[in-house]
Amino acid sequence: MAAMPAQAAPGSCWSLLQSKFGPEIEKSVNEADPCKKLPGVDHKDKFEVKSLDVCDGPNGGVQINAHAEMACKSHGVLKTTIKGELDASMTVDVGACHITDLHLGINGPIGELISSVGGLQELARGFAQAKISEICGK
Repeated sequence: MAAMPAQAAPGSCWSLLQSKFGPEIEKSVNEADPCKKLPGVDHKDKFEVKSLDVCDGPNGGVQINAHAEMACKSHGVLKTTIKGELDASMTVDVGACHITDLHLGINGPIGELISSVGGLQELARGFAQAKISEICGK
């Protein structure tokens, strides 16, 4: 379940984490808990965005590519932690402030668990669209 980020021409990308939006992005990531809806491992142990880049996209839009590491843990009788890596890419129509395409993949044991639950693409798209709308002031 791996997402393949779109390839942009060299020099046409910049890091959102290194921009003025970096601290706000890190705050949003720290507040996000992608584990809470998972059966058995309902608490975030780690959710760390390693890269978040904006690139020139198709039709004058932008392509946003992200890579993160995540781990979820349980607080039940059987304490366990499962880990994985997340890769996402989305295309945004900047004028409309709207996501036109999104691909999300999570590998490792956590990816297998999330695949069995379903609905991740829709959840991720809703979260990302809300953040983009917030940035656009909508």
